[in-house]
Amino acid sequence: MASLSILCIIFSLSSCLKNGKYYTDFASGGASVDLPLAATNANNPVTFAFDATVTSTDIPFYINLASPKVLGTAVTATFALDSAYLDTYNTNNGTNYQLMPDTVYTIVNGWNRTIPAGKRLDSMYVHFDFTKLDLTQVYILPVTIQSASVPIEQWNHLMISPSVKNQYDGNYSITGYTLRAGDPVRTGEIPAGTMGLATSGPASVVFVSLQPWADGSGVGIGNPNLAINVADSVTITSPGGAMNYSGYSPYYDPATKTFYISYTWGAGVASRLATDTLTYLGPR
Repeated sequence: MASLSILCIIFSLSSCLKNGKYYTDFASGGASVDLPLAATNANNPVTFAFDATVTSTDIPFYINLASPKVLGTAVTATFALDSAYLDTYNTNNGTNYQLMPDTVYTIVNGWNRTIPAGKRLDSMYVHFDFTKLDLTQVYILPVTIQSASVPIEQWNHLMISPSVKNQYDGNYSITGYTLRAGDPVRTGEIPAGTMGLATSGPASVVFVSLQPWADGSGVGIGNPNLAINVADSVTITSPGGAMNYSGYSPYYDPATKTFYISYTWGAGVASRLATDTLTYLGPR
C-alpha cells in the first residue's frame, strides 16, 4: 500500500507539472537557423585583431540549427552579402564602417551551406588577405542568411571586422611637458599616465585620446598621429595642424620600444608645444 501511495504521488506531481501554467512543451517547437556569433553579439560588429606578422587568415561563419532535437533530414541555407544592414547600422549608430573590398576576401567553400541530418552546425570559410587591407580604414564584411529550408531567426546579421595591429600598436606610459604661453595652469609637466597608440597604417599609430595638457585636460587639435620613417625618425601630424618641433628630432627606439617626440601647433613653438616620452607597456 505504501509503494502504491508513492507511485500515486509521483504520477500526480508529473501531471501537475505537465499541465501547470508554467509548463512549456519545448518538444513541440519548430526548427530554425541563426548565426551564433551574431546572436552572441546582438547583430553588432565582431572584431578579430591580428598581429602585424599575420598576413592572411581563414575565419569561419557558422550557421546553427536551433531546434529541440537534431533533425533526421538535412537543412540547406544560402549566405549573402548584407551591405544594406551595414548601411542601416552606420545610420542608426553614427558609425562609418566601410564595406570590405572584394579584393581582400575569398569565399573558400561557397555561399551555399548544408547542415547534415543529425547535426547542428555548418560553416562558410572566408579567406582574408591582409596585404591588400588599407589599415587606415575600419572595414566590415557583413553577411546574412538569405534563404533556408527552415525559418530564419532574427540573429542573422553577422558583421566581421578583421584588423591588423602593426608592431607599434599598444599601451604606453606617457610623461612629458606642455607649453601654452600665458597659461600657467596648462604649462608644465603633464600627469604621468597611460596612452594607447592604435594602428593607423602599416608604419604609423595614432593616440587613442587627446594629448594631455599639464592640468590633465585634452589639447584640442585632434589625436596626434605618429608616422615612423626610415631610420626610425617620427613625423607628427594631427587634424588641428600638429607638426614636428624644429628644435627636436622625434624618433622611435626599437630596443626599448619608446617614442621620443616633440611637436608644435597653432601660433608655433613660442606658444604651443608638447614634448612626450611614450614607453611600451603591453598590447591594447
